[in-house]
Amino acid sequence: MLEKKYLEIVKLVQADIETQKWRKKLPGIYALAKHYSVAPATISKAIKILSQKGQITIQGTKGAYISTIGKNRPRYQVIGEVGLVHHQGDDNELKKMESEAARHKMTVLTIGTSIELANTSPEFYAHLPVDGLLFTNSTLQKPIAVGLREAGIPFVSVNRVFDTEGVDWVDYDSPQALKDSLAMLSAQGHKRIAVVGFKQDYSGLFNELRAIHSSFCQEQKVDADSLWYEVATNTEFWNLHGDNYCSVYGIQSCKALMNQNQPPTAAVILAYTIAESFCDTLTSITNLKLPDEFPIITMSQNGNSHQKMSCFYGMITLPSMERTVKAMDILFEKINADKILPPVEILLPMQISLISRS
Repeated sequence: MLEKKYLEIVKLVQADIETQKWRKKLPGIYALAKHYSVAPATISKAIKILSQKGQITIQGTKGAYISTIGKNRPRYQVIGEVGLVHHQGDDNELKKMESEAARHKMTVLTIGTSIELANTSPEFYAHLPVDGLLFTNSTLQKPIAVGLREAGIPFVSVNRVFDTEGVDWVDYDSPQALKDSLAMLSAQGHKRIAVVGFKQDYSGLFNELRAIHSSFCQEQKVDADSLWYEVATNTEFWNLHGDNYCSVYGIQSCKALMNQNQPPTAAVILAYTIAESFCDTLTSITNLKLPDEFPIITMSQNGNSHQKMSCFYGMITLPSMERTVKAMDILFEKINADKILPPVEILLPMQISLISRS
């Protein structure tokens, strides 16, 4: 009976939200249980379903906040983009966003972001002159999502979201790609495999990746902590080192890993711009021949060719433009909707290709 009853309560709460019986936030669990004459456990299950549908956002002990559609908001014909790190010669993703927006007769407004702003003024994003927002590099945080839902502003994350239910997102299937990469290098006899990437403060993704790497290291009976390198976010490192931030990160990670008593014998590097300087540094401080004596698998946007390609053992292809296009399509659909649509969650497969030695 409980299984059927909570679905009935979902429909009743949805109807009461539609008629604005409940505004901004829902009453507490016990108040709702009394109102609908059901057990608190039934209300809890109904609230969970509404959260998964993106119709409410549960914000800890503060309560369940109701999502709205901004029907009366002015239209600006502008998409806001938050989180891209722009540096010289690498604005392809932004250009793709702009071309997709132009197809809908819209423009893109790039918006700087900071940890301090997101923590202290999450409502800032709800007051921007935009019709919708696209969040990249894990910049979407729960307080921001709550504020945007209350204001009725559509938004999509171009990264998987772990801490807020019912959010639309598109991302790579990085966990599976890491599992496949570790398996490929292990098949070549390697046990001490390093993983190098930027830190992600607001994403559960790297926790998942680290768990995969730790599990692999445990099976190989090697220390995982000494083989996992993440010391800063890409934004923090860019603020410190400017356009050369990836190159500097590659140099520092290589020196830190290879100067250990038990250095790695192979690596998975989560950005080719880091991997290139990692390779240069590795050949300068060791006598190892790449990739035969130290295989590296790295990631590349859309399978692009790079100067150091011959140094790599394999390449993980990131379909970044596909990710951007899908995220934009979702956002345009949300902007034009006259009701709250079910959340869309998409994981894009990633291909690993061995580099040919001609």
